Amino acid sequence: MKKCFKLMALLAMGAALAMTACGKDDDKGKDDNPTGPAGVVKETFTAGGVSFDMVLVKAGTFTMGALEGDEEADGDETRHTVTLTRDYYIGATEVTQELYAAVMGSNPSGFTEGENLPVETVSHNDAVAFCGKLSEMTGKTFALPTEAQWEYAARGGHKAPATATLYAGGDDIEAVAWYGGNSDSKTHAVGTKAPNALGLYDMSGNVWEWCADWYGDYSADAVTDPAGPSTGSNRVLRGGSWFNSARICRASFRDYYYPINRSYILGFRVVLVL
Repeated sequence: MKKCFKLMALLAMGAALAMTACGKDDDKGKDDNPTGPAGVVKETFTAGGVSFDMVLVKAGTFTMGALEGDEEADGDETRHTVTLTRDYYIGATEVTQELYAAVMGSNPSGFTEGENLPVETVSHNDAVAFCGKLSEMTGKTFALPTEAQWEYAARGGHKAPATATLYAGGDDIEAVAWYGGNSDSKTHAVGTKAPNALGLYDMSGNVWEWCADWYGDYSADAVTDPAGPSTGSNRVLRGGSWFNSARICRASFRDYYYPINRSYILGFRVVLVL
């Protein structure tokens, strides 16, 4: 079983759901006391007149992979210890249509009922190009998160609860995610479900999020600063989407797709490299 083919089948199930086919900051500021979880540190950046928040994730060690005893886990969700040695910032939300258009000059999304919807119909290549342009505009280095950075942040990073949860932000998917059971078959404005311990929104559901890594199995061995295989055919996707079941929106679920492909269920968020 290859999940890529599962994802392709989902994309093909409805033609309406699939598509084939940055100078210095204007402004930035640090907020050490944001509205949200206590003690979260975030910085606000502006590109092309659009502001967006990045949340600090401190270096640390965590268990990556399926929760112990999770009967819905797939074979590629192997539990293993991961250490991240560098702090980083990650987007408080998925990249919005407003921000994407401000940076790239156009909005490729299929759902266009509001600028605060997550951008979608973007390939991995599109997301990388966005990161490059945003970096030029701000003078900072933005990138896609590694898969390990993504899961560490989804689980709450250095502010993670003592007991890990199924989804990013809790065990109640209705509270934290737009998914197939409540989305009304569309994306929703970012930040309208409950955040996780870091104040990050929609890391489960809304749109799938591209990661930097090529897809590959990982072992049970402990690793430090993993970046995935050096080569591959498919890039990692995480988080599930408005189209998917609750099982697929679990924080440990992994999928992948060709880096040139686009769909109404594919989006991304960025990290700021320190």
